[in-house]
Amino acid sequence: EGMPDLNSNRKLTPLSYSDRLGVISMESFLPQRDDAIIWRGPLKFSAIRQFIADVEWGELDFLIIDAPPGTGDEPLTVAQQIPDARAIIVTTPQEVALADVRKSISFCRTVKLEIFGLVENMSGLACPHCGEKIDMFGSGGGERTATDMGIRFLGRIPIDPQMVACGDSGRSFQESYADSPVTIAFSAIADTMAALVAQR
Repeated sequence: EGMPDLNSNRKLTPLSYSDRLGVISMESFLPQRDDAIIWRGPLKFSAIRQFIADVEWGELDFLIIDAPPGTGDEPLTVAQQIPDARAIIVTTPQEVALADVRKSISFCRTVKLEIFGLVENMSGLACPHCGEKIDMFGSGGGERTATDMGIRFLGRIPIDPQMVACGDSGRSFQESYADSPVTIAFSAIADTMAALVAQR
């Protein structure tokens, strides 16, 4: 929480989530947390450009931009502002989500935005009583879509209610639950991404 400060270079300083993670979000600039942001394209473009160019990010391993689903102003602006940006497509397994994902993949190809791969999120829940996997949103849709569209499948991340609790309290899920299937899946995907970047 809080608002980013301006440093001596008149650049915004990211809010520190940990010693390895800085964050900038539009929510940080809202007078009230429940205020809505109702902006047309030019204002969105300006805000994203400022978050890229007018923030003192320092030396980065990765700059991750979480864009809303779809093919609107946000991903288009990122593609225009960062010529060597790359995309990670994240989906849930059900068909209604996959239809939008296919459009997003086509969008990336149209604007020449390289796709690193696809992640299937919310991919099953382990029953807290018996441990059996429950496919609440179906199963395998992300991998099938990746195969059909000719992109890399990066992995599946299951559902874990403890992640919600960690998010609400500001704790690191990976540190609190190092042996969780979610942490193992995240780590495997991160290792794959790091290896792909190292090849560039």
